[in-house]
Amino acid sequence: YSSEDEIRSHVEGLRLRGGTSLNTGAALDYVLRTHFTRPSGSRKEEGVHQILVLVAAGRSRDNVKPSADALKQAAVTIFAVGAWNADQGQLREIASDPSLSLNVQEFHSLPNVQEQVMMSISTPPAPRESTNAPTVPINPAQKASKRDIVFLIDGSDNVGNTDFSFVRDFLTSIIENLDIGSDRVRVGLVLYSNIAETEFYLNTYSRKDDLLSLLRSLRFKGGTTLNTGKALDFVLRYHFTRSAGSRGEEGVPQLLVLITGGRSGDDITASADALKRAAVITFTVGARNADPAQLKEMAFEPRLAFNVRDFYSLSDTLEKVMTPLQRQRVPNVIIDEPEVLTGEPTVTSTEVSAVRKRDIVFLIDGSPGMGKSFLQIRNFLNKVIQELDIGPDKDQIAVVQYSHDPKTEFELNTYTSKDEVLAATTQLRRKTGRVLNTGAALNYVTKNVFITSAGSRRDTGATQILVLITAGKSRDDVGQAAFAVKRAGIVPIAIGAKSAHSAELHQIVYSPDFVFVLQTFHNVPTIQQRLISILKQVSVESLEGQPQ
Repeated sequence: YSSEDEIRSHVEGLRLRGGTSLNTGAALDYVLRTHFTRPSGSRKEEGVHQILVLVAAGRSRDNVKPSADALKQAAVTIFAVGAWNADQGQLREIASDPSLSLNVQEFHSLPNVQEQVMMSISTPPAPRESTNAPTVPINPAQKASKRDIVFLIDGSDNVGNTDFSFVRDFLTSIIENLDIGSDRVRVGLVLYSNIAETEFYLNTYSRKDDLLSLLRSLRFKGGTTLNTGKALDFVLRYHFTRSAGSRGEEGVPQLLVLITGGRSGDDITASADALKRAAVITFTVGARNADPAQLKEMAFEPRLAFNVRDFYSLSDTLEKVMTPLQRQRVPNVIIDEPEVLTGEPTVTSTEVSAVRKRDIVFLIDGSPGMGKSFLQIRNFLNKVIQELDIGPDKDQIAVVQYSHDPKTEFELNTYTSKDEVLAATTQLRRKTGRVLNTGAALNYVTKNVFITSAGSRRDTGATQILVLITAGKSRDDVGQAAFAVKRAGIVPIAIGAKSAHSAELHQIVYSPDFVFVLQTFHNVPTIQQRLISILKQVSVESLEGQPQ
């Protein structure tokens, strides 16, 4: 919002969220990662004060210190206001300064501290950012060189919550010593255990401050299984691509830094070989239970495999890693297209996908559960469409909204140019309707949208793709409808947030790779490049033999 009236209107409509547990630490982490960022409107880089006002009624069940410290390190001034059962010790620990910690007995006494808060907000202290990252001397000629670096980090129980902080510090130290910029060094980050999850792509952030801020708030995920082979495949398929920010085609060195604390539970050979053939230079750094033989096998060459006894000792390898990381040139190898390393849908080559026709239908939840997130989805839709090649003999787009029943906004053959499609999606308004019948909506698009009369070119070999975006669990059964979608040769992709049911989304798609589960739709920009990669690469032929 950009006006006081709009903000007042929204605040007056706020309703109690409910819940029995109070996790203030997680909430502090959330606002740092999703609100105090440039994409969300933060003007920190312009010198604008960053201020957080916390109002709490109880003691947090989780640890508040790491998140509070991360906010302070990110130069966010924190006010902590408590009432009822709020813990004064916790409030002081959270606040940037003891004078910014306020406590009242009852919430009806909040007006008594209003003036004190307002005066402090009007003249907040200017917090200083601090990092404990060690520095490594950098040759100016090295610093100016371009490179694309993706960090692949073990987030499983092999690392653990305590040691994860050492990994985070190690990453911070490396990035502190890189010349970050869109035309210099680009950085991406993936966490993995049994599956890999993108934190950000090579083209997500172009400022060092943004990267360091996100790293400070990076949290341990956990998981008992470690599938390093699949994670290597994941970064090759979804990160070392032009749409994700890779400049490999321009001759920029492609570098992967793997940090792990255990032995992989799956095969690593095929994935490691595919990365080498794609001219990706892999560094491996292992600790604790990491297998030295596996580290050497995955590394581009043995000298790029590093092993330490424990994660506390990671800092001892900093200079050893930094020197080749800054000096490594593009290797003299034959560059192959990414190979298919699992039994999942085949990824075609970039050259083939560039000329392949696609019919893409977006099926969007328009129920009250979506709420004001609909605006975020509409913006997301426009950004994805901007990356597609729209035209009668190229990509075609249709949009359907649904709640208790579906409504076609426009069909595949309604618009023939990108400008027309973007104009139509910009005008979309949420449908409303109380009940969410995803099963009925899936049946509807199969029978009424993916048909020749509505513009489908399935008979001429165009790939049929359905992108479902939902904020809730379906009231009807999706099983039979999902089966019919797949039987019709349609590739379903599912994006869910808020109250969306993960198991239900997985039931709809062919492969877990085609499911995106987010906490809120504020995070939807983080999956944009991966979705575009799937849309551009998946082929009809890849569906043969897939489970129905």
